[in-house]
Amino acid sequence: MNDMKENDKIIPLDRGNKNQRSEFHKYISVVFPGISFQEWYSKGFWTEKYLPFSIYESGKIISNVSVSFMNIILNDKKVNAIQLGAVGTLPEYRHQGLSRQIMNFVIEKYVNDVDFFFLYSNESTIEFYIKFGFWEMKENIFLAESNIIKPKYTARKLDIRLESDYLLLQNILNDRLTLTRIFGAEKYGFITMWHILNLYQDKLYYLEKEKIIVIKEENNNSLCILDIIFSGSIDMQSLLPKIIESDSIQYIKYSFPPDIVKFSYDTILQEDTGLFILGDMDMGNKPFRFPEMAIT
Repeated sequence: MNDMKENDKIIPLDRGNKNQRSEFHKYISVVFPGISFQEWYSKGFWTEKYLPFSIYESGKIISNVSVSFMNIILNDKKVNAIQLGAVGTLPEYRHQGLSRQIMNFVIEKYVNDVDFFFLYSNESTIEFYIKFGFWEMKENIFLAESNIIKPKYTARKLDIRLESDYLLLQNILNDRLTLTRIFGAEKYGFITMWHILNLYQDKLYYLEKEKIIVIKEENNNSLCILDIIFSGSIDMQSLLPKIIESDSIQYIKYSFPPDIVKFSYDTILQEDTGLFILGDMDMGNKPFRFPEMAIT
């Protein structure tokens, strides 16, 4: 860490410290506009499993790398991993190697404690992560195009602004089973709630009889099922017509593999999702997709 400026420090953020938390919110609003951690914190989902490491100048966060400690299921085995996110630097402080300093610090700090690191990169930052030894993995999406079931829509759209629906979501999320055991995660409700509060509040659908919540997007002739939150067995064949609203659906995209939630599909497509890995990780050539609601 000798290349750091004398007055710069890499500080693990104390989420209970109002000033540090406020500076983190300001940093996020500049580097990732449109994204917020404030409601996520106020509702109690920012836990000790999410830890930002930041460089400050004059009390202001100018660069950051956040660590999410995760219980990963990899080929049916439990491993420990760290997912990195919120990596960036304020525009006026870029090109000084600040993000690189924090990345080196975090990797050195935890390399002996976890089986691997992973993150999701956009096109502009790929070369940056490759310099640390990260390598890209292609993910899959599972596409059903034939024998689309006619809709018999019975799901209820949740409104988590209502206390009853909010508590319902929390209860089901707390008891959820893992979505996939090929490359999945356990106990990631704290991340799922960030996604819901920021991106998917109006895409939650509840099946009362089955006690299942589906996160889905239905556009024109396609249905994309992003997540299924459940605590018991699932019969996907009987569930599907209950969540389809339009009778013009021609194909269904599943953002997870069928190893746990069994479903029919016609095609497996490879996608560049920006998943990068640091460490040993053998998927055994199985098609996979890390759960959308576990990505930071």
